[in-house]
Amino acid sequence: MTDDEALTDDEALGGSVQRFLAGPMERLQRILADSEQHLDERRAELAEMRAALSELSSAGGVADVSPQDQPVERLPAPVAPAVVRHLTERTRQTLRTCIMSHDAGPGPDDESVRSTQERLARRQFRQRTIYPIEIMDSPDGRERVRSWGAVGEDQRLSLVPPTDFAVFDQHAVVTAATWGEVGSELVLIRHPMLVRAFAELFDRSFARALPVVPALGPPDQEEDLRLLRLLALGLKDESIARYLGCSLRTVRRRVAQVMDRHGVQTRFQLGVAAARHDLVSLRDTQDR
Repeated sequence: MTDDEALTDDEALGGSVQRFLAGPMERLQRILADSEQHLDERRAELAEMRAALSELSSAGGVADVSPQDQPVERLPAPVAPAVVRHLTERTRQTLRTCIMSHDAGPGPDDESVRSTQERLARRQFRQRTIYPIEIMDSPDGRERVRSWGAVGEDQRLSLVPPTDFAVFDQHAVVTAATWGEVGSELVLIRHPMLVRAFAELFDRSFARALPVVPALGPPDQEEDLRLLRLLALGLKDESIARYLGCSLRTVRRRVAQVMDRHGVQTRFQLGVAAARHDLVSLRDTQDR
């Protein structure tokens, strides 16, 4: 054995002795830290493997892991963000996203948000999102809608989004494992027929949802018409205030003003008057 090898062995032995002589709390903390580091490395490896399998199977390179053979795959929480990030980066046409609750779940990390918004601003793909109307209740929610709208996202607001899901072009869907359950674990769907069905569900829901609009402006005929259409949808005053970004008192005052202009005493009479003058139609009252 050379002197260098002997020195290395002595150093290793000395390190082992020091670790052994350390207090039990220090040793436990060190073991925990080492285990967490190994776990993070393993999660990263699993996420990379999942992404590679997805690429190979979509290219026909893995015959025994085809979307038809395994149409629904569970996405463990540790690897889900990496898989979603990978699918987003592969999207070249349209990313459709339906969100039930904007404050549930961890959400994408800051780096993924920045990268996706940059690609969206450069028009490298199209992103369409259905938000729950409650997102307009909080400053953080309104800022989220504003920031994504600023980079070109097509946005709609829904009273009752069907469930949490995202459709990546026509090749994959990530959705809640339990339909309509906020915070449910996620599954990956790559069967072409199921992906097509989710895309159709999104497009129909998007068409019926409410556009993101400016706050209620000064009283005029156009603003009255907008208010009548929201009432015709069956929205309560609270929902209208939330949607228009104004106070409940403002909505009720404006409704009273519209009733006065139409010479009616009740909201039912207002609806009859609006229909009589073709201010609203059955198409306007589709479920949102």
